[in-house]
Amino acid sequence: MRKIMAGLACGALAAGLVVMAAPGEGGAAGGGRSVSILHHQFDPRELTVSVGDEVTWTHRDGEQVHSVTADDGSFDSNPLCSAGNPKECMSDHDTFKHTFGTEGRFPYFSKTWGGPGGQGASGVIIVVTASPPAPRKGAPNGSTTSTTATAPPKS
Repeated sequence: MRKIMAGLACGALAAGLVVMAAPGEGGAAGGGRSVSILHHQFDPRELTVSVGDEVTWTHRDGEQVHSVTADDGSFDSNPLCSAGNPKECMSDHDTFKHTFGTEGRFPYFSKTWGGPGGQGASGVIIVVTASPPAPRKGAPNGSTTSTTATAPPKS
């Protein structure tokens, strides 16, 4: 009986890890992606998404305050956030969402624990155009049917 219970517990733990490791879904038409703020870092530090994807940052760093601020100023979770003004920053369990509408590299940082150019608590979102679907076997002249759903690029 003890071996059966241990086996069930291990299976449940493994299933939970698979769910936690799977990318987020929902949000914008292209799907959703998640970044955690934990231990004064963004995790993952680099994330590749497709044009139209929504990225959600979730603060999981306890009492430490943060922001999610693009190096170029194109997005900012808390414009008034600073080390001297912590009440205007993200706190534990707060989220910030941003949808990326164009291709490119979007470096970002936390105003309280990082800085532009990859200093300290910083990360980068890489936005790519989704690949077109592969031609269907047997389709005349290699033509394809169009769909509205796209798969995210493989990391």
